[in-house]
Amino acid sequence: MEPKNLQGKQTDSNSHLAKKTLLALRGIPGSGKTTLAKTLSLLNGAPIFSIDAYFENEVGEYTFDFKNNHLAYKDCESKTKEALKEGITFVIVDNTFTLDWELAPYERLAKEFGYLFFVVTVENRHGGKNIHQIPEEQIEKMKAKYQVIL
Repeated sequence: MEPKNLQGKQTDSNSHLAKKTLLALRGIPGSGKTTLAKTLSLLNGAPIFSIDAYFENEVGEYTFDFKNNHLAYKDCESKTKEALKEGITFVIVDNTFTLDWELAPYERLAKEFGYLFFVVTVENRHGGKNIHQIPEEQIEKMKAKYQVIL
């Protein structure tokens, strides 16, 4: 059966609507990236990969350790690559991605495995708070170096 668009009409399976998608959600801590990722995942079953997950224990308690941050980046990238290799139709990556170099590996992976690659910046318009005890001074530094391509 051919996929249908929002109006219930059949779509061409070669169209961009039928292609595999890698979605990168980016924003400062507390912006709502994880909440949005979970909402989208509930709608379509997409797996979510995040650097934060590396620092969570089995009951979801978060303990950040900067000396392992590089391992968290590699772990997130590796898990995303495995999902793309498996051909999972829709994959979500939820990280701050304040600088282009942080997005570059995911853009490469999307190209390598034939995925559309979208980057969505999540804005904190709901008054969300960062739950990872990141000092406000650090968040301000992140805001200052944030790069957006329009």
